[in-house]
Amino acid sequence: MTDIRDLLSPRKPIGSRLLIVLIAVAGTASTAQAQPLTADEAVRLALANADNRIVIDAPVDRAAGHVRSAQTWRNPELSIEREGADGLSGDGSETMVQIERQFDFSGRRMIAARGAEADLNAARFGRQVGQAELRAEAEAGFYALIEAEAERDALARFSGQLTELQSATVLRVEAGDASQLELERVRQEALRIPALEAESQLAIERAQDRLYVLTGINPRGFSGASGTLLPAAEEFVAIGSTNGSARLRRLQAEADAAGAREDAASRFTPDVTLGVGVRHTEGMGGETGVLMTASLPLPLFDRNEGERQTAEADARMAQARARVERRRLEAEAERLHRRATAFHSSATRYETDALSSAMELRRFALVSYAGGEIGVVEGSAAIRTA
Repeated sequence: MTDIRDLLSPRKPIGSRLLIVLIAVAGTASTAQAQPLTADEAVRLALANADNRIVIDAPVDRAAGHVRSAQTWRNPELSIEREGADGLSGDGSETMVQIERQFDFSGRRMIAARGAEADLNAARFGRQVGQAELRAEAEAGFYALIEAEAERDALARFSGQLTELQSATVLRVEAGDASQLELERVRQEALRIPALEAESQLAIERAQDRLYVLTGINPRGFSGASGTLLPAAEEFVAIGSTNGSARLRRLQAEADAAGAREDAASRFTPDVTLGVGVRHTEGMGGETGVLMTASLPLPLFDRNEGERQTAEADARMAQARARVERRRLEAEAERLHRRATAFHSSATRYETDALSSAMELRRFALVSYAGGEIGVVEGSAAIRTA
């Protein structure tokens, strides 16, 4: 075998060495590109897609911004006033510079910050839900591709056995053991193969397009899908449990946020505006003094009753939604677990018994037909059924 160091030796022309390197790189790239697609890889590509990450992470970033806004102090206001008996200048003119800010003595802003933090927790649990849903969509798309490729392979085996049946029929027609009608029946059956192959190829392309939408990477660049349609039994044991459900925890966090808003709305104490400043009077007896102001709105008409009623309704609805969703998930989890267990048991028995017997049935049908024991109708029916 030629050593790579000999190929890249300085004695070789630089053009030859460059060509060798390019060929090696291209071969490596083609080998990496020809790797089969697995379920784990499909999930990884979907979760790593930049657009999917933005859609999933944006609600968390937005909720974090709301928390920051709720925890930030209000800005003070600076005001400057000037008064004069004769215009804005001359004796007796006054200049007032004042800074003021609103203060919350009821604790509503602190409660609002707590509600914003609950919304942030809900958004984080929502991100977990979004990741789980994306993972499920990627796995569903991958196994749809596995199913389509399995149907294509089964159709290829059926086509090959039908070709064998047709060859055997030709021999029997030539030997006088079969009629031309039987040969035409086999040929008619074979004419259906191209249409079935086109339909199978369309199913593969639909599954590939589905994965492309989820991952942003064309699955056609892989050498196919690698996996089995029948999962291990332990993979769906957790279906029957709702412990640690991100969906339920998100709803509970939303209920906590609604409860905090209800608490804040029930504390109707107007914000007090406090100010401090300086007043200067010009003229012979000019003076400079300090100003202190305090103001608050009078709750003569708006007593915050509408906001309080809305917040109470939102809190009740959020708590009820959490309870209903818990009952629904518990019932659905139990039903899905029973269904998955039954399907897995049936599929295991079918894979163990029916598939092996189907292959034997096809082999016996071909052998029996070649030996003249059965007719073409029975032979084609056995192959098609198996």
